[in-house]
Amino acid sequence: MTAPLRVGIVGCGNVALNFHVPAYQAEPDRFTITALADPTPERLELGRSTTGLSPDQVHSDALALIARDDVDVVDVCTPQHLHRDLAVAAAAAGKHILCEKPLAAAPADAAAMVKAAEQAQVVLGVVHNYLFFPEIVAARTLIDDGAIGEVRTVTVDMLGVVDSPGAAGYRPQWRHDPAAAGGGVLMDMLHGVYLGEHLLGEPVERVSAYVDAATPGDAVEGLALCRLESSCRAALVNIGWGFGPGGIRINGSKGRIVLRYRDEGTIPWAPFESLSLTTEAGTEILDLPPGQELVPLVATALQATVADFADAVTTGRAPVAPGRAALHTLEATVAAYTSAALGESVGIPLPVDGPVHRRGVIGLAELDVPAASSVRASGLFGLAADSSSTDLPTDGS
Repeated sequence: MTAPLRVGIVGCGNVALNFHVPAYQAEPDRFTITALADPTPERLELGRSTTGLSPDQVHSDALALIARDDVDVVDVCTPQHLHRDLAVAAAAAGKHILCEKPLAAAPADAAAMVKAAEQAQVVLGVVHNYLFFPEIVAARTLIDDGAIGEVRTVTVDMLGVVDSPGAAGYRPQWRHDPAAAGGGVLMDMLHGVYLGEHLLGEPVERVSAYVDAATPGDAVEGLALCRLESSCRAALVNIGWGFGPGGIRINGSKGRIVLRYRDEGTIPWAPFESLSLTTEAGTEILDLPPGQELVPLVATALQATVADFADAVTTGRAPVAPGRAALHTLEATVAAYTSAALGESVGIPLPVDGPVHRRGVIGLAELDVPAASSVRASGLFGLAADSSSTDLPTDGS
């Protein structure tokens, strides 16, 4: 039997300790946790006590963890603006990398991570764990079996997202900082973006979007309405903090699939309720297990994610969500912000020498955003309402 992969986790925030650690512990034949790193002493100690590691197995400096001989896999669970340097260092040290979503805050950083992993011939997987939700797997299987013919449109509604704070020991509101988070609710929940593309079955080529703040004065958006276009199909992905409706609808040439959640709520906070398949023969409700509540659902999907990653490492195949696919998802998301700011459709891949590719959403300050833009008028992402004013530094500081 192959020895378990030895995992070092960088970042001891809520997601790492509540979901990543239990996922590895539930797969003892595949993984053993051998090291942790976090610059916040209280979070590091909480991680140490949670995992049962000794003091010499935990580090305030992530580079010390990466340098350890008893680490095969580096699991990056930090805020996204910190991902690049960690992943590049891990790849250079010959470590496989599992990274929380989004892959980075800026496409250029994500591209550097992908390049580093490919050059080092290590696996770079990303936590796109909603791909493992049972109803998503069932819907994709129906599509692949031709149950609804050719897919024409997909609609993903996630308008009841809960605005959860980060760990208290770090910066609870870091997801509302455009430089750290790379955006607001859309970036945080780009699950909707990759689900839309996954169900379309074709790569997204153009994006258009509208975004707005949840509360006047917010630095990031709390609502995003996006249209993702492939060569001949389109997905509508609508994501927002609040109490709006949720659900997924897939329209094909010979039928439709509808995924419903409790009280028309948003995945994953509202448990899955039913999957209906409608064709000319009528409508049937598929016999699927009842949906899980939030915590067990995410825990189960995270366990499936790490198991898939282990299989990718040991067999040499790609993980379900490889780094290059996650880069594409990130580009589509950043293209949505660009579209909303400029009021026009944006193609992907983004120009590699452009400011939004280099800097992500804060690179919008270097574009000629119209004075009438609703994004500028709202002051989102550091854009000043007065188009003649200086918005953000352009030297990378």
